[in-house]
Amino acid sequence: MNELQSRSSRPEREQNAEQIVAEVFAKAGWEVRRQPDRQAGGDLLVRRGRNSYVVEVKAAPEGRGDRLIPLWSQACLQAKHAAGERHMPLAVVAAPKIGPRAAKQVLDFAKEYSGNDVGVGVVDFAGLRLFRGEYLEGLDSADVRSSPAEFAMPKEVADLFSDLNQWLLKVLLAPELADRLLAAPRGRYHNASQLARAANVSVMSASRFVRELERLGYLHESRGSLGLVRREELFRRWEASVMSRGAKEVPMRFALRREPKGELKRMLGSGRACLGLFAAADALGFGFVHGVPAHVCVQRFTHEAITAWKNVVPVEPGEPPDLILRQTATPQSMFRGLVRADGLPVSDILQVWLDVSSHLSRGQEQADLIRRRVLDAVIHGEPKSG
Repeated sequence: MNELQSRSSRPEREQNAEQIVAEVFAKAGWEVRRQPDRQAGGDLLVRRGRNSYVVEVKAAPEGRGDRLIPLWSQACLQAKHAAGERHMPLAVVAAPKIGPRAAKQVLDFAKEYSGNDVGVGVVDFAGLRLFRGEYLEGLDSADVRSSPAEFAMPKEVADLFSDLNQWLLKVLLAPELADRLLAAPRGRYHNASQLARAANVSVMSASRFVRELERLGYLHESRGSLGLVRREELFRRWEASVMSRGAKEVPMRFALRREPKGELKRMLGSGRACLGLFAAADALGFGFVHGVPAHVCVQRFTHEAITAWKNVVPVEPGEPPDLILRQTATPQSMFRGLVRADGLPVSDILQVWLDVSSHLSRGQEQADLIRRRVLDAVIHGEPKSG
């Protein structure tokens, strides 16, 4: 059988490989459709519940890494194109027989160059079945001819409050907050694909996020849309996570002491920074703590970023700062959600609450005020305009 299949033509090999993949998913309880869209591409569309993959299958005459990796790359591009924003992409390579070393080369290559954005499959005609990706656990063959450790890929440690996940939380909460308090799309999403499209993230990223919410019990199980529940605990964990990350801060002053407010506006107008913490709370109408230098948040500290503001220099010992330059630990969440107040970029209300909560200078008092006036209604499921 193997010898015959190894001599078969390319269409026959790929047909055999496609049949193997279809059977793997069908036996695991997935709905399988052949060639869902001939124009867009994709050999299979597999679906289970709200989760779906467009599968592109490529087959090589030999199970060598230098043959399989280029084919997987091609399948990856075609699967991503065919999946669009509605589905997740899965690229599968096959051969008559694939050894542990070649299989691992494909898995390692996929991990390095596509991360978790594309599912990966490696199958052969002798019984090898290896799949890596969201919701693909349990598809590996029971008779893999080598130790599973030989094929293992590093597993991502789930972090519900990663930078991008915090942005996705903001998107889910956005309908319950006024536009002036958070810049984010406002809608109801029935699945991860819809959420990904609205939040402008990959389907795989949104799927991992939704899956983790489900695993931890923070999604309503009976509603048709993605609704957050157990919010008191969720917000408490969110706050604790941000506190544990910390942020780098550097006191700065204006080298030429002209009008400080004018200098600050020019700095914020550069498009590379935004107001944060107490200054942002004040700009949003929830100011409580006064006398603290304005926090100016940036994505990262680089020599080029700092020297671009020619009038901003670090303070000397004993000098009072004009502002605090702060490198945020979550640039995606902060800069995607920022709003405008009097024309200036300002951290959104959720970000302000998170950041001031961990600040030593009366931060908890400021956080408590924001919670009372805005977030309590959100936490208890009673939308309030603020």
